[in-house]
Amino acid sequence: MKRVLFLLFGVLILAVSCQDNFVDPENDLSPIEKSAKFEKIKTFEVKGWTQIIPDETAPMFECMPVEAGVEMCSSGWLAGHLNILGKVVQEESTYEKLYCELMMTPEGPVIYNEVSAELQFATGGHVSGFGFVWINTVTGEVTGYAEYVSGTGRFEGITGTTQVVNGKVLPDGGLYWDSEGEITLVLKD
Repeated sequence: MKRVLFLLFGVLILAVSCQDNFVDPENDLSPIEKSAKFEKIKTFEVKGWTQIIPDETAPMFECMPVEAGVEMCSSGWLAGHLNILGKVVQEESTYEKLYCELMMTPEGPVIYNEVSAELQFATGGHVSGFGFVWINTVTGEVTGYAEYVSGTGRFEGITGTTQVVNGKVLPDGGLYWDSEGEITLVLKD
C-alpha cells in the first residue's frame, strides 16, 4: 500500500512540475509585451478628398520673401473623407500655417505652404499631420502631399502619406483635391 501511495504521490509531483512550464507564460511578460502581443500593424491604401477652408477672420501670414508682399490666411478648417479613416468633422478639424514662400518657376509664380493639421473624424478618432502644398498662381493647380504622424483612439500609432491629386484653387480662395496614398495603423485585438 505504501508503494502505491508513493507511486501516486510521485506521479502527482511529476504532473504538477510538468505543468509549470505550460501554465500562463504571460506572467513572465511585462505589461508592454502583453499589449504588444495583441497588436498588429497593417498598411492600407487610402483614397478620398480634402477641402481647405481659410478663416478670413484669422491674422494674415506673410510669405517669404516679405518684399514680395504675398499674404495668406494663417489658419482655417478642413473638410473631407478618406475611405479608411472616415468623414472629417469640419467644425473640429483645423490647420495652422507654419511656413509660406513665393517661388518663381518656368510655369510662373508658385506659393509653397507648410501647415500643421488636426483632424477629427466622425468615428471619434483624431489624427495629427503636416501638409506640404504648392499653388501655381497662374493655372490654379495645386500639388503636394500630407504626412500623418500621430493619432488617438482607433488611430493611435498612425503613420502614412497621401498625395494631392487633381488639386485646384476654389473661387472662394480655398483649396480642393483628391487624396491617394497609404497609411499604417496599429490594430489591437
